[in-house]
Amino acid sequence: MARFVRPVFTLILALFTRPVPAPALNPSPSARVDPETARGPARSWYDPAPDDFRPAFARHRAALGRQTWDGYWGWIRTFYDGTHLARGWTDRAQSLVAEVRSESQRDRLWIRLNHLGRTIAAEWARDYDVRRVSTADLLAWGKMMEKARSRDSGDGAEIHRVLDTIAGQVQGKVGAGPVGQDPIPEPQNPPETSR
Repeated sequence: MARFVRPVFTLILALFTRPVPAPALNPSPSARVDPETARGPARSWYDPAPDDFRPAFARHRAALGRQTWDGYWGWIRTFYDGTHLARGWTDRAQSLVAEVRSESQRDRLWIRLNHLGRTIAAEWARDYDVRRVSTADLLAWGKMMEKARSRDSGDGAEIHRVLDTIAGQVQGKVGAGPVGQDPIPEPQNPPETSR
């Protein structure tokens, strides 16, 4: 019996616990952009920079005693890059909009996904005991996004509908301002121009 229970228990723990955060490295200059001023196809997916998340970390005073900046930043990188068990936000967002035919709709979705991702990452990366966005939330939203991608007719309408739902749930959990208002300051560094 123990031969059966132990592997099953190990698998369950691996699937439902947070993985070890990625090491906090100084990233090379990244492809960041201010979505409000970017125009046309010369956009790129947001790549987090430490200076973009330091204000959010400073606002999370309740977790400062238990969580270091390096730990917080490691979780931010894990959120965007993913792990061997889960896709990161960037990969998931890119595949979500890949089949949208209209460039203007892809750009609108790109802006929404960059804003939403930053809001979610800033909260999910907080210490486990004080964060309001859980890994279970990420899994549920990921499934919703996958279903939206498969149901979308190529016009992006189904994806926008699901992003409205997810943004509303995030707003309810995080207590951010109006949906679409990013509580994280805009990136500090100028963007590169490749998508």
